[in-house]
Amino acid sequence: MSDSRKGSPPPACHSYGWLWMLSLFLVGLGARLWLIHRSGTPLPFWDQWEEARSAYIPYFEGKLSLADFFAPHNENRILFNRLYGLVLLLLNGQFDNQLEMVANAFLYSAGITGFGWLLARLMGRRFWPLISLPLMASLALPFAWENTLSGFHSQYYFMILLTLLTIWLLGLHKPGSINWWWGVPVAIAALFTLVGGLLAAAAVCGLVGLKVIRQPSAWKRLWPTLSVGFVVVALGLAFKLEVPFHRTMMAHSVSEFLVSLGKYLAWPWIVVSPFAIFNMFPLLLLAWFYLRERQAQLPAEELVLGVGLWAVLQAVAAAYARGGKDYPQWRYMDCTCFVMIANALSLMLLWRRCARRLPFRRYFRVAAALWVVACALGLALLTWRAWRIDIPERELYHRGQLQNTRAFMATGDIRVFDNKPKSELPLPQGDPTAPPLLHEGELIVKYLDNPWVRRILPACVRDPLKLAPESVTGFVTNGAAQARPRIPGEVSWGSYTQEGAAVRGRFESFPIPRSRFPFLEFRVAGDLGQPGQSLNLVGLRSGQTTAVIPSEMAGGNWRNCRVRAPSGDFKIIASDESITGWFAFQAPREVGWLSWAVVEVASLGGWIFASGLTLYLAGVVLVLRSGRDRDHSGENQEMIKEG
Repeated sequence: MSDSRKGSPPPACHSYGWLWMLSLFLVGLGARLWLIHRSGTPLPFWDQWEEARSAYIPYFEGKLSLADFFAPHNENRILFNRLYGLVLLLLNGQFDNQLEMVANAFLYSAGITGFGWLLARLMGRRFWPLISLPLMASLALPFAWENTLSGFHSQYYFMILLTLLTIWLLGLHKPGSINWWWGVPVAIAALFTLVGGLLAAAAVCGLVGLKVIRQPSAWKRLWPTLSVGFVVVALGLAFKLEVPFHRTMMAHSVSEFLVSLGKYLAWPWIVVSPFAIFNMFPLLLLAWFYLRERQAQLPAEELVLGVGLWAVLQAVAAAYARGGKDYPQWRYMDCTCFVMIANALSLMLLWRRCARRLPFRRYFRVAAALWVVACALGLALLTWRAWRIDIPERELYHRGQLQNTRAFMATGDIRVFDNKPKSELPLPQGDPTAPPLLHEGELIVKYLDNPWVRRILPACVRDPLKLAPESVTGFVTNGAAQARPRIPGEVSWGSYTQEGAAVRGRFESFPIPRSRFPFLEFRVAGDLGQPGQSLNLVGLRSGQTTAVIPSEMAGGNWRNCRVRAPSGDFKIIASDESITGWFAFQAPREVGWLSWAVVEVASLGGWIFASGLTLYLAGVVLVLRSGRDRDHSGENQEMIKEG
């Protein structure tokens, strides 16, 4: 439906679509980068170690086959996840969880921005300020933090984006058209994200059903779409595998299923199942209006209804497969939030296009306002819970896993994993007949002891370069004044001796071979950066000196400091001429160029978010000013006529 039905759009909305798109992208990207910078870890976490077993080790051993990419991971066949991870690994040279997180943030923010552009194109660009709000909330608020903080969860993003494409291409285009034909492989591709990918085709079938109910004669032209949808759903069911140990998480009774379904459909009020009845009223009302308008072309309504059908089907599937859980898990909320998005978009369409024709229209504004307020309060509750409880808990797991893994890499002692939370350790995959593990750390040790995995580990747990002193005065082994964290087995050199920090000293290493990676990471503690203290890399051929200077004083804590690696063999020279300060350092660890870049980019997350929010507010000001100018122009014309 074109904008001409209700007059020309305000100039600011019409001319500055790029501003709304850029603001949406920057707000979503900045918020996710900020969370990654604050709470992320480069170390692969939990199920992410599966990437090494299923793809990376076979690749380096020369045994990787096409079948390995399609091999099941629990119920899913995560083809795109494995391809994506392998490409990033080969580009970077290191298995870096944080790299995958940042890449996911760019991918998903761009995809949702594209979805916003499509909505504005169909609904009218005057809707951009309103369309941006629920999409910004879905990207910026931390209710889906579990996906943001796990690179392995790119599978959810691939599924969502391929689903939206499927609904648009297959559901809204004429069978046989170019876009429709593009929709067929996209729908099939969605099957190789998560098992829920088959629901994209199921939503298209549901949308076709609505079209046929609305116009029975449409059956003659829509049967190819319905046929493709049924075939893709059948393929998805055929590819699906049963996982016996997941049965405990399923709904075990009708009442348990209905309660769980209510929690999903009540999103964001997942603690109040009956709220689902009120929560879904905008989408149901839009469907009622759509079925009554039998002649008009309503592509915007069809897209929103298709997305809403998919969100409902996702809720049904999750309630069945995970109904035994008390509440929807955080990692499902990137999907579940489309319940909110579909209902918010439904309200926009109802308000603008058919509010005057709705029954009980005098109550519509009140009901819509109540829905918006309730949704905002639910989002606030989820955000509070995520920030106060669940994200800090995950940060605790990240710190524990990092310190335990560093200790194992330094000592080779599996006992460092004694009595650790299971969330710090990978889950067993593969052969169900394999003998049970004798120690809960045995599985991660299998990865860490693999020579191919050791070559691709991120700098945070990577084996350091071989560092030995050629000449040393004043620096002693582990002279770090009890700097924390204290990792068993790790070696450092520092100028804090038995006499304290008053000793002056100099450390010069034997030559170190050229690094295979472009950057090096030092762990430093103490007062490095103060006058009289220096830590330098000196190229043996070029004589070029690279200073290691931390961005802030480390003090009694170990801090990471990254520098560009020399172009050839080099030495490390440390000097402490201060009688009041001290510093310590560990042997450097190699860092891939993308691993270096994503840390720099993630550190800008707060600025990127603020820039996007500023652009959005600037757009709102332009809209208000445009409306005010138009009102003044109308008043002047009236005065001229009266004159």
